[in-house]
Amino acid sequence: MKNLSYLAAAERVLRDEGHALHYREITERAIKQGILVVEAQEPAYTLNALINIDIRKRASRGDPQRFTHPETAMYGLAEWQPQELTNEIDDHNRKVRAELLERAKAGDPEEFEQLIGTLLAEMGFDDVEVTRHKKDGGLDVLGTLVIDDVMRIRMAVQAKRWKNNVRSPDVQALRGSLVKRKIGYGLIITTSDFSKGAREEARDASYPIELVNGENLARLLAEHEVGVEREQHTLFRLLDLETDATDS
Repeated sequence: MKNLSYLAAAERVLRDEGHALHYREITERAIKQGILVVEAQEPAYTLNALINIDIRKRASRGDPQRFTHPETAMYGLAEWQPQELTNEIDDHNRKVRAELLERAKAGDPEEFEQLIGTLLAEMGFDDVEVTRHKKDGGLDVLGTLVIDDVMRIRMAVQAKRWKNNVRSPDVQALRGSLVKRKIGYGLIITTSDFSKGAREEARDASYPIELVNGENLARLLAEHEVGVEREQHTLFRLLDLETDATDS
């Protein structure tokens, strides 16, 4: 049987069982079925952590959930929830992200660069500087990516409020600016998308350039609450009285 990732294995086990399970039970059944082969001494802890991370990330982005966390140490599948409510929430979040992108497109170039600077700061970048009026060779925003308070990576950003796709010459131009300024990493953020050639050009390992298209920009804005605010509501779930009585 094919080995699966922790999350895929957990999803397979839960779907087969049809009800929520303790994370240790999920891990044990996945290993027993041969769909999860691990070397870690405590794979159950790893599974628990990965499911929690997945739930938090999807919640922060407003994406549909994969798992639910009905009670301490127990996990189920989001697909078991009433689909009408889930679909309504997903549809609402998609419309909000679409409106965020339209607002980003509607502003002038300077406003868009300021928006990108704000987003980078909310994402944890240090020393964020919008450089539009400093003749920085096409570099619109500079910032330092901080990783675990240990690594500090200086990055140069081009912010392109475009309708047409970004093409390979645009990526090459940014790489030239990186070489000139001796900055090792670049990032292009656009309201549109990237051509196949641009994506291939960005893979050059000598000066890596990351690409963020309009769809992912909207997700990042929503995830880091730039231009939106998060609303949380309490949702009550009826217990299975027969199961609850047995457990007690």
